[in-house]
Amino acid sequence: MITLGIIGVVAALTLPTLISDYRNKVLAVQTRKTYSIINQALQRYQADSGNIGVLTGLFDVTKSSEEVLKNFSKYFSSPTICTDYNSNICKNYKYRIKYNYPMYNKDNIASGEGRISVPFMVLNDGTAISVHQYDSCFRKLTGIAYNPDGTPQKNPDGSLVTYEYTQSICAYVDFDVNGSAKPNTYGADAYRIYIRENLDFTSGEFLGWNSLQGILQGGNPVYSKYELGDKKED
Repeated sequence: MITLGIIGVVAALTLPTLISDYRNKVLAVQTRKTYSIINQALQRYQADSGNIGVLTGLFDVTKSSEEVLKNFSKYFSSPTICTDYNSNICKNYKYRIKYNYPMYNKDNIASGEGRISVPFMVLNDGTAISVHQYDSCFRKLTGIAYNPDGTPQKNPDGSLVTYEYTQSICAYVDFDVNGSAKPNTYGADAYRIYIRENLDFTSGEFLGWNSLQGILQGGNPVYSKYELGDKKED
């Protein structure tokens, strides 16, 4: 009985880790597969257009996100197009996606999130891919300055520190490799890719970019486990 008890304790301690490791390996495989499918679609578009290395004809600043998505969807195998969340399939994709690590608001509450926004397409395996098309490849924006721990920087009067920057991005693509199934976190099962004019993909670490690069080199997802609404301890 003592031996069985020890085995039970060891199993209880190691099983959650084994399950987590297995899930991360599965997510890594799904991510590499989806990224490959997206890349193949982009290559087919370039072959059709005759402009290798140029995507501005696809991610066209004169067109709406819906027009771009529908054109992009031609290079995938029989996807379902969602222009709202009302249909039987599309309604399953209205959920929040947490940032790769917690980013806090002025009250130190974890609040950073995105989503698979309309319009988007759903592939046969349940993967969701959305497109957000900008009306220009260049824009001046104002952002909030953050500390390394994800809290916003504050001025002496308590207001948030902001800064101006130029964004040179024509569009972005969000994709979730396992649909509404958790963890619904950038860098784990969801990713955002910014599309530049010269086919140079980029993104932010909080949107899973660093994790994606590691996965494409054979690694597993790297992300924080937290819940939106968690308060940062002082």
